[in-house]
Amino acid sequence: MASNPYANVVEVNGSIIIDLRSDTVAASHLESGYTAHDASGAPVAGSLSFVTYHVSSSEPTSSDGSDGDIWLVTE
Repeated sequence: MASNPYANVVEVNGSIIIDLRSDTVAASHLESGYTAHDASGAPVAGSLSFVTYHVSSSEPTSSDGSDGDIWLVTE
């Protein structure tokens, strides 16, 4: 049995049509909710999240935005 249970190279009729062996994807660089495959062919689930910046003339209410958002209140 092969030591790598994932496919990282796909060959059809002697031609390589997919080659993941030099891929450098990492979970921390892939947006949360997306899946890719690393150089071994193993699935990588994204863990990167983004901060949202809000600019407003009033304070946010408890229903505005999400945890981690940044609010800039201007006069």
